[in-house]
Amino acid sequence: MSSCNRRTLLQTASFVLPALATIGTREVAQAQVPTHARLNVTENPFGPSPAARRAIAQSISQAAYYVEDEHALRDIIGKRENLPREKVALSNGSLDALSLLCTDIGLKGHIIAPQPGYSTHLSYAARRGVKTRFIPLKNHQIDLEAIKKAITSDTALIYLCNPNNPTGQMVPHAQLSAFCQDVASKVPVIIDEAYFELLPSPMQQTMSSLVQSDLDIIVTRTFSKVYGMAGLRIGYVLAQPARVRQLYGLTTTSRNQPGYAAAMACLGDEHYLSGAVAYLKNCRSMIYEICNENKLAYLESQGTFVYIDTQRSALKMKEALAQRSVDIRIFEAEGYETWIRVGTATPEELRLFKKALPEALRLIPKKV
Repeated sequence: MSSCNRRTLLQTASFVLPALATIGTREVAQAQVPTHARLNVTENPFGPSPAARRAIAQSISQAAYYVEDEHALRDIIGKRENLPREKVALSNGSLDALSLLCTDIGLKGHIIAPQPGYSTHLSYAARRGVKTRFIPLKNHQIDLEAIKKAITSDTALIYLCNPNNPTGQMVPHAQLSAFCQDVASKVPVIIDEAYFELLPSPMQQTMSSLVQSDLDIIVTRTFSKVYGMAGLRIGYVLAQPARVRQLYGLTTTSRNQPGYAAAMACLGDEHYLSGAVAYLKNCRSMIYEICNENKLAYLESQGTFVYIDTQRSALKMKEALAQRSVDIRIFEAEGYETWIRVGTATPEELRLFKKALPEALRLIPKKV
């Protein structure tokens, strides 16, 4: 790592380190000396903000009880998005909402989604008989025109993640808005905004404003990524009242007390978010530099990950890196057989990747 990047990372850390104030020194020291790099995930490794941590501790007194009233958090979210409570739903992370809605809506026909793209919820739906038609990317971007042309009378739902996971590419706001306004009057559209907070001017990029109309737009967000609360399972959905009722009709559990309390405490914590976003962006820059050192092409990302062309079998690279205690993720898609996704993590985990990557590259021959 260059001295310039190291200095920038340390300066950025000054914004984030206050958020670690409630973690013991011993735990921080242990976190800085990992023997295993979990780069297959896309979360914020520093966890919840100080306010969220305090709320979690205080919620223990309510652990014996269910969260029976979700109105307070729904109202806070609604106020931020200029939406009534009836257009806001809570979820255990965004994955539960995506899985349940994709299955229930998708059973009426088929789903259309880009490939490569996030598909855990689509696999869940597939196990229940829902088919997905995957549309290849064009120049690494979601091909909105091809998706539009693929719509038939049997199309029940369209799913898009923006920015796309694993490519990290963002669909320009005007293009995505025009697509949604054109399509959502006929077919419901889910916009997965899991990495919303990392977008430039997030409130100007979101599709949530379309939910203010009658369009069948479903926007999903999560506290699992930038807010560092993946283990607390809390997220939310912005959609038409009928979709909110549909989701709650499918949900079998209420929120957990710590996750609900933490979300209430930290939503919109701009001080924590600015530090976390800056730190994650600098971790992305570390990954870019590692790629440059190894002469590997990559896509500049708007997410908490970077998509890298290793010019070698992605599966073999995954295995070689795993043998060196570095986990990464690969996505099955034609034309991307040599690409791996590397998640942002702690600098020390990325240093393990920096050491392991050239060893794996030397071990595996290039694809011709």
